[in-house]
Amino acid sequence: MENMFYIIGIGLKPKQISFEAIETITKCKEIYIDNYTNIFSKGNIKDLEKIINKKIIPLNRKELEQEQKFIKKKNCLLVIGNALSATTHFSIIKDAEKKNIKTKIITGISIFNYRGACGLYEYKFGKTVSIVYPLKNFNPKSFYETILENIKIGAHTLCLLDIKVDENKFMTCKEACEILEQIDEKKILKEKECVAYFSMGSNKEEIIKFKFKEYKEIKTIKKYPQSLIICGNLNEFEKGAINEHRT
Repeated sequence: MENMFYIIGIGLKPKQISFEAIETITKCKEIYIDNYTNIFSKGNIKDLEKIINKKIIPLNRKELEQEQKFIKKKNCLLVIGNALSATTHFSIIKDAEKKNIKTKIITGISIFNYRGACGLYEYKFGKTVSIVYPLKNFNPKSFYETILENIKIGAHTLCLLDIKVDENKFMTCKEACEILEQIDEKKILKEKECVAYFSMGSNKEEIIKFKFKEYKEIKTIKKYPQSLIICGNLNEFEKGAINEHRT
């Protein structure tokens, strides 16, 4: 085993972990998991511990981004989904470099692998955005501008929705649409076709297609995490495919 620090993507559920990931994890001294930026669509840390037969130490935001005692040679950080999907993990690589510790990345399945699950062509997706809860001193709107940029070139937009694990708070597609509606003063999104993803990768995953203006009418589904797609230009195949998911 190489004398370095590992960041390992483990998929959206414990059973999606790769053989390469398991082989590496079993050789590591200490195994940590990012318990801040994402959640499993199915299963939990205990289920993963049974698969790898080792103890996993969950990290909160402060431990992950500030204290960083886990960054040591022959340790690993497990990331739900794919490694490096969140900017937090890029920062961890830089922090490891400051300690003269080399890092190795092992990729995993993420929501990006499910973008086309509703029938949309993957190569027609533009930039991905993250929609976050507005706070008193933090109310970004750049994600809306990116959606408009994608629309101008006919591209679809995958919207990742805010997750606050420590507060047990997970943004829904309805909440995301409500945030966008408040920003969308010119009603550019009103007639856009949308697709909602619920708990993708689990045996309870669900896909719903709706027009943006109809978002308040879609049923409330308590399955997490959720993701939202704002459609760009649709060809005939895509129109037919997503219509199969209309409620």
